[in-house]
Amino acid sequence: MDDVDILEFYGGVRWQDLTDQIIESGYAAPNAFSAKAFQYYLPAYLIWTLRNPDSPLYVGESVLLALNPGTSKEMLRHFRKSKFSLLTFGQQETVQKFLYHLADNPNHSELAEAALLTYWMDFPQD
Repeated sequence: MDDVDILEFYGGVRWQDLTDQIIESGYAAPNAFSAKAFQYYLPAYLIWTLRNPDSPLYVGESVLLALNPGTSKEMLRHFRKSKFSLLTFGQQETVQKFLYHLADNPNHSELAEAALLTYWMDFPQD
């Protein structure tokens, strides 16, 4: 998966037009997105996860992992955090609410809480 040319990966599809099939087959894409692609396509992945909270597919877990930069001791923390750099205050607020919502879901609570604790609880971040 290449995060340099995300439009080619999705064939130029607007985020609002991503089908469940594209999201499900590209479940890992948020982890490879550039900051610009992350900001643009994240809403589609959040909506899919909210609509399918009990799905056995890996989309929800992948989104939660993409929202967790990890601890300061992890090698990929800077790269993972860089994806959040273009998110507006409103988008950051939406992500935080998304994580709090999923923290109440037994299928996602552990990953949602980890993302909140490592980054999103105290937004906005630098």
